[in-house]
Amino acid sequence: MSIDVTDLTFQAEVLDKSMSVAVVVDLWAPWCGPCKTLGPVLEKVCAATNGQVVLAKVNVDENPAIAQAFRVQSIPAVYAMRDGKVVNGFMGALPEHEVQSFVNELLPDQSALLVDEQPVTEDQPVQIPQDGKDEVLEALLPQVKHDEEARKKFLDLLEEMGATDPRVAGYRKRFTAQIF
Repeated sequence: MSIDVTDLTFQAEVLDKSMSVAVVVDLWAPWCGPCKTLGPVLEKVCAATNGQVVLAKVNVDENPAIAQAFRVQSIPAVYAMRDGKVVNGFMGALPEHEVQSFVNELLPDQSALLVDEQPVTEDQPVQIPQDGKDEVLEALLPQVKHDEEARKKFLDLLEEMGATDPRVAGYRKRFTAQIF
C-alpha cells in the first residue's frame, strides 16, 4: 500500500497510522534521479507485505514542513516509523535486497511464534555468534557520521551478516541514530 502524504495529512497518514502498522516514509523530489530509482523498489517491497507495512511518499518540494521536521539534508531519505517514532532509516538509493531487509525488520516478528511454542529458559540461553564482527562494528560506529569509507564498511558488514543475524537490527538502529 502506497499513499501520497502532504504537510496537512502527515499526522493522520503517518503518525496516527504508525500506531497500528509500520509506516515507511519516502522523502523524494521529481528532479532527483536516485529517488526515481528507489521509489519503485520501495513500492514493490512494501506492497509485497500485504498491508503490514505502509509506504508514505512525501514530495519534499511540495511539503517543506515534513522535510524540515526530519531535518532532511539529502534525498532520497527513508524513515521507518512505529508508534509515532522513527525506528530506522537510510539515505540514498539502496539495492532491492537491502530495501527488502530494511522492510523485513518492520514485519511482525515471526520468531515470537517459535518462542511461544518452545520458550527460552535459563537452561537455553540465546546464542550470539562470537565472530569478531561486534568489535569491528563498535569501532566503526563513532566514525560513520563523518567518514564515508567507515559508513560503507559498516553497512557492508551488516549486509554480510544478513537479516537473520539477531545483531543486525540493533546495529541498524544505532547506525541511524549516529547518522542523524
